[in-house]
Amino acid sequence: MNEPLINHPDRRFQVWAYTVSHSQLLLWSTRSVEPDTNGFSTRIEVLFKPVDAMYLPSTIFQGLVVTLAGPEMSARITRETGILPGGHAKFFEIESGGRRGFVVASIVAEDEAEREYNEPSKYGVGATALDFPGIRSGKTAAGRD
Repeated sequence: MNEPLINHPDRRFQVWAYTVSHSQLLLWSTRSVEPDTNGFSTRIEVLFKPVDAMYLPSTIFQGLVVTLAGPEMSARITRETGILPGGHAKFFEIESGGRRGFVVASIVAEDEAEREYNEPSKYGVGATALDFPGIRSGKTAAGRD
């Protein structure tokens, strides 16, 4: 396995948004409600863009490790998508709890900061809880992104 580009095996991430217009995928790990009780005082955002293809092992990840795909995963990605590596297409391997997936995109970026749950994404992607005042679960309405 290649050196991790994103390495948070102890954090819970979820798919926060996918925007079709800019082909952006945002994964997000929220800060803990009570960070002083063995929780996390930061929120982490992981952005892939532009996304050409993806296979995610889940929409919720118990731990997240992102690497450049090795030869075996690269062959799988090409076989399943027909996309060849090179040009702007980079093959990223996603690992979470022993399950593997992939994202084909030009870049992956990470931001970790002491943002609150309802603050907008640094990357300007997706909705926040403020966009849906009646919803407290953190899930957005279908088609909103």
